[in-house]
Amino acid sequence: MSKKSFSYLSALFFVLSVFPLLAGLTRWGNGLYVYVLNINIYSPVIFGGIGLLFALFGMKGKVKIGLVLLNILALCLSLFLLFVAIYGFQEP
Repeated sequence: MSKKSFSYLSALFFVLSVFPLLAGLTRWGNGLYVYVLNINIYSPVIFGGIGLLFALFGMKGKVKIGLVLLNILALCLSLFLLFVAIYGFQEP
């Protein structure tokens, strides 16, 4: 695969990792967010990790830096929300 393909796949996995989280904030997207989490609660984290790996092997330059930073941001957001979901809603 070419480096351009890795960059496109990285962008795709970034969208897959962030879209359910952002759609969950809207009225129409709450069902989509629940559907994705019913499949697997770790799926946004997995998509963010795969996107980060593809970004590391992607095109060099500003595209690579942008994709790496965006995928790290999406991964951190997903990990934070997963941490809150697992440990934050436990009753003492």
